[in-house]
Amino acid sequence: MAAPVNAMVRSGLVLAACAMTALLSSCTAMPDASTSCPDVTDVSAWVNRMPGPDDRPAKLHVLVRVSDDQSWMLSPVVSDEADILRLSLSPGGPSVPGTAAYQQKSAPMPERIKIECHGETVAFIEEIMTAF
Repeated sequence: MAAPVNAMVRSGLVLAACAMTALLSSCTAMPDASTSCPDVTDVSAWVNRMPGPDDRPAKLHVLVRVSDDQSWMLSPVVSDEADILRLSLSPGGPSVPGTAAYQQKSAPMPERIKIECHGETVAFIEEIMTAF
């Protein structure tokens, strides 16, 4: 009886060790908070209201160009500020190197967009174009 219990305990320990290794290795893939913020060289935002099939909803597009050769991403930040969309700029994501992009389909559309990096405002978009 002791042999089957020992085998079960050993296999459980091996599984636990594998799980911990996987968890720890995934931590290295997370963006490093110590990465310095790049200089923002250009920002633009527009709402696409072009007619199309199936009455597709309006879609907000935000594009940020930075003076850096790596990819960056924009993520929404919860905010109490009315009519302002706050986006956090951080390393990583699927964007082309030197850019960061964000898209939003849901209404309501913001009137202004604040872009932050490490909690500091790095750009502010006051004019959001509408494409018809």
